[in-house]
Amino acid sequence: MSESGKFDRSPAWEEKLFQVLYRLIQTVRIHRDNNELVKLCLSDFHDTVAKLDIEDELSIMISDGRFFVQGERLHYRRQIARLINTMLEFFNRRGLRGVIFHSGVKEAPHSDLLAFVRLLIQSGEKEDSAAWLTRNIEEAGFGWVTVLAGEELRHKQMDEDLRVRVRTAYFLALSAVKEVAQKISYQGYAGVRKARRMVQTMVDGLEEDSAILLALSAIKDYDDYTYTHSVNVAVLALSLGNRIGLSRSSLEHLGICALFHDLGKVEIPREIITKQGELTDDEREIVQMHPLGSVKQILKLNASHDLKSRILLGPFEHHVKYDLTGYPNVLFKKQVSLFGRILQIADFYDAITSPRAYRAFSLSPDQAIRTMLEGAGKDFDPILVKEFAIMLGRYPVGTLLELDTGEMGLVVGYGEKAGVSQPQVVLLQENEQGGFQRGEMVNLFEEQKEGGTSPRKVLRSFNPASLGIRTQDFVA
Repeated sequence: MSESGKFDRSPAWEEKLFQVLYRLIQTVRIHRDNNELVKLCLSDFHDTVAKLDIEDELSIMISDGRFFVQGERLHYRRQIARLINTMLEFFNRRGLRGVIFHSGVKEAPHSDLLAFVRLLIQSGEKEDSAAWLTRNIEEAGFGWVTVLAGEELRHKQMDEDLRVRVRTAYFLALSAVKEVAQKISYQGYAGVRKARRMVQTMVDGLEEDSAILLALSAIKDYDDYTYTHSVNVAVLALSLGNRIGLSRSSLEHLGICALFHDLGKVEIPREIITKQGELTDDEREIVQMHPLGSVKQILKLNASHDLKSRILLGPFEHHVKYDLTGYPNVLFKKQVSLFGRILQIADFYDAITSPRAYRAFSLSPDQAIRTMLEGAGKDFDPILVKEFAIMLGRYPVGTLLELDTGEMGLVVGYGEKAGVSQPQVVLLQENEQGGFQRGEMVNLFEEQKEGGTSPRKVLRSFNPASLGIRTQDFVA
């Protein structure tokens, strides 16, 4: 609240309104009209709207698979990912692309607000939901609200809905890995149902559009690195497994295997994990025990013996190296398993492209690929690492480029033109805070539309973190 008593329009006010509407709808769905919780949610919604300075109307709209409140995009934060996904499904099922509250909503009695929400919920059971809802709102005389139908939701937004589902699965997988690690530490066991469900959703995303899932591997949460790394390894491993034709069942096992490949790190003291600079020999020896620790922790999972047997070997082998010269020492083996070889590649790539407490530098994605190809046949399976390089492209998603035009661009995806895969680059513009904001989207090797006809050329590449750029603010 400001000193004038009006609702403070900080960046969070849109999210507050959205959450209040969500709670109202969910509460009315499961309770009778006279329920105290329903009354409380009605009051909360009414009070929130009353504090807003609505001169004409207040809109909640969907565009390109994203919610916009009063024209401001609702930021996709991990904490409200499930809420946003649920509301997208709710609106889409009814063929709606928005709802507009007019200034009269401030004087609307609670009984009318409740009746509107009931109609909104019931419309999902009707054959032509949007038309039915519009007709009943008019008959009820609710002039303070307008709903907008949108057939485009059924067609244009299919890709965006998939993007939201996959992104939601990414952050829920992050939450699941963290929860398992914490439960293992505190109570000695943990379930895997949530993690398994998220892997299944990611596999679904692979089958529909593999590029959408792969782009998420560029997310780097430096404050929560251990868990973000595990999910990124899962995304990369699943993408590579899908590329080489693994069955759905094998992909699901590979994904779970990847999520828990570093579970043994719960045994390592935090001061070693977060230590600045080089480790001592003793500390390095402790760290190199974590693959064996992962096996021990996976055995504690509340899962079937069959599942645990399928996901044990990969985590044990992910630092062994292709020629068996890594750790732990495995003189008894002749070859690393397929899951182990895939994890070696995914783990190294994400690690070397992520800033770490003990390392002053990190490679750009394209530099990491070149380094890995040099290790083909020694550190990595030569066939798999070449497939991995082809899969990520010449400039992998998350590569920051300096162009000959003086522009800086971040690779955020790949498009196809005339059978040729082209990097899609967001040009970055400096903002008033000394950071960067999103500019124009271009295909890297196409001719420029303005300022000349020559295609842009790359002068050099960087890791975005070297300039303080958070990849997740621009990718996916």
